[in-house]
Formats: sequence, structure tokens, C-alpha cells
Amino acid sequence: MRKLNTTVALALGALATAPAGAQTTATPAPAPTAEAAAPMAPVCELHIWPAAKVSASTQGAGASFGLIGVLIDSSAHAGQNKRDQAFITAALDTGAQAKALRDIDLVALLHLPPSTVIVHDQGIDLKTDDAKRISDSTAQCYAEFVVRGLSYIKGMAYKGQMRTFLSIRKFDGAVVKTDFRDSKHDNLEVKLPKDGEDTGPATDALISAFKFDVTFFADKFSKKKA
Repeated sequence: MRKLNTTVALALGALATAPAGAQTTATPAPAPTAEAAAPMAPVCELHIWPAAKVSASTQGAGASFGLIGVLIDSSAHAGQNKRDQAFITAALDTGAQAKALRDIDLVALLHLPPSTVIVHDQGIDLKTDDAKRISDSTAQCYAEFVVRGLSYIKGMAYKGQMRTFLSIRKFDGAVVKTDFRDSKHDNLEVKLPKDGEDTGPATDALISAFKFDVTFFADKFSKKKA
């Protein structure tokens, strides 16, 4: 009887202690909850404003001869300036600017931290500088990208030139930490259309020039801050 009990005890001990290298079944880890699986939302914000207004003007030889020359030249080109103003206002209205700005990854180009991008379609016309934020956002990490001006100028030496004035401000709380402004001028290879002419090529050229100016500005800012 004692021998039998000893044999049973040895067998039970062998079952309780798995030999080295033996495979065991692991307890499956609990599935992640929806809250744990969802990526965290960015804590920073980038607010973008297109320009509320654009302008267009044509200057002839008279513009080089003082105030009288400027007045005569302006009068001579009044009809063309009115037509060009109407065209560029339609081609680069706030909606067209906003669409173009959405096509550009400004967070990446400006080397900003992961940010929620808010494009303000209504546009803005800044008359004076203010240290306060333009929006009512209270985000601690906050930046503003503003198209401060858009203009088309045609002179004697070129078909037409797009001029884009831009700025970016970065805040730490309520304090402005970065305020960078610059402009880019591009000579266009097409003329603005006259009444009855195809508007497509000039519209495409203006949008392309605008996007290029924004990208150029962002690249310049990033290199300056590197």
C-alpha cells in the first residue's frame, strides 16, 4: 500500500511540473477598447484665413512721369483695370483661395506639430496689427496663417505679375512667440482675358501662382526657423 501511494505521488508531481521546453497555452490578452485603439486628437490648432480682397492694376509709360503722369496713365487704363479687377476677384475669391489652401499640407510645410486645421472661408482684411488672436480659440498650442493681400499688376516690362503677401504667427498661450511675414512676386506667362475670351488658362495660371507663393513662403519660413 505504501509503495502504491509513493507511485501515485510521483506521477502527480510529474504532471504538475512541465518539462523544460514544453509548450504551454497562454491566456489571451484582452481586446483593446475603442477608447484605447482610437488615435489621440491633436492638441494644436492651425487657423488659416484667405484674403478678403484682391486688386488689379495696369501701369503704362505714363506712370514714370510723376503725379500727373500717374493720373493720366490711370485714366487711360481705367476700363482695363475695371475688367481685370472683376476677373481676378472672381478667379481668386475667398472660396477659391480656401480650396487652394486646403490642397496644401501647411502643417507639414511649416514644420508644425500635429494640428487640427481650421480654414476660415469668409476671408479677412487686416487693417492693423493686434497682439491678440484673430479667432476666439483657447487652444494652448495655436498658430495663424493669413493671406494678407493679393494683387495683380501689369506693367511695361511684363505681361502680368501676381503678388502674394502672407504671414504666420505662432502662440504659446496668449503670447505671440513667432511673427513672420513676407511676399512673393511671380511673372505670369498668360494675360488676363478680355471680354469674350477663354478664361480657363488665366484662371489656372492665377491659382497655380497662388499655390506656388504659399508653398514658397512656407518653405522660406521653415528654413529660417531651422
